[in-house]
Amino acid sequence: MKGHSDNNPPEKVWISIYPADNLFFAVGVSPRNQKIVKIFLPQTSREKIQEQVTREFPHFQLTEKYQPLLKKIVKIYKGDCLDFDRDMLDLSTEKSKNKAGPVPNDFDLKVLGIVAEIPRGEVRTYKEVAESLGGRAWRAVGSAMARNPFPLVIPCHRVVRSDLNLGNYGGGVEMKRELLKKEGVKIKGLRVVRP
Repeated sequence: MKGHSDNNPPEKVWISIYPADNLFFAVGVSPRNQKIVKIFLPQTSREKIQEQVTREFPHFQLTEKYQPLLKKIVKIYKGDCLDFDRDMLDLSTEKSKNKAGPVPNDFDLKVLGIVAEIPRGEVRTYKEVAESLGGRAWRAVGSAMARNPFPLVIPCHRVVRSDLNLGNYGGGVEMKRELLKKEGVKIKGLRVVRP
């Protein structure tokens, strides 16, 4: 993880990987507080998800302990309406010699809080999210979405451009389109159609 020196090795993160429907899902959990520090978007092979995990957390330990969490995340991915206990997310922004919180800063934390409240089947624009924070920093909102450590659970796929074009997504625009369609959002091409 970021922010460590050679004298203080980074905290080891527990990783569970779960296969579902020809995709591989992964979650990272801190052994320190038993909270989720990262949800990985699905990959098409175990090798690809392990490469992504290794890039993010060079010091990790595989465990099957968190597969029940992954089963819930898979249900969210499939478009099921599911309450997920957000208290399980490590929303810390603290930084120390050997650990950094998963959320980079307080602005991102505020953005994630607003995006977490976007109802299933609805979208908000980057501009609308920025305005709900009392500002005009919609590009900064987009950057915060790109850094979201908890995709699917904090639904950054529900945030779109002002012209209702889908915009970017960590899993690709096609994954974003499919996620929104599974949640009942009407889409024509790559643009949301609001009622």
